[in-house]
Amino acid sequence: MTPSADAVRQFRRQTGWGEAEGPPPASFPVVWMRLPEIGEPIRAAAQEIGLPVHEAQLFDYVRPLVTGEYYDLMLELRREADPARLIATADLFDLDGVFVGRSISTLRLIDPESLPAPLRMAMP
Repeated sequence: MTPSADAVRQFRRQTGWGEAEGPPPASFPVVWMRLPEIGEPIRAAAQEIGLPVHEAQLFDYVRPLVTGEYYDLMLELRREADPARLIATADLFDLDGVFVGRSISTLRLIDPESLPAPLRMAMP
């Protein structure tokens, strides 16, 4: 996977960075979650238990990401039972196998049947 210049510019604009030009933010690998080989296992694991609700995100990098550089991403999914959570840990390595950084996403899994019925709200 590689952060292309266009993808980095678009991500920087969409996430509120002051300038479109610059290095990929630490949160950039979330873009790769749209790839089926990454996003599908996360969605499938979450849906087996319940509705995934974002609870926490952690980014820890040894060095910054570089636009145009290729990375290997290893994804580990772990479930917790009480409360029900899915924890997705993504480790990034350069192509020499050197660790670059880690992103950990915690999703709380809620049974949709346990949620109260939506309220009807009138728009002014």
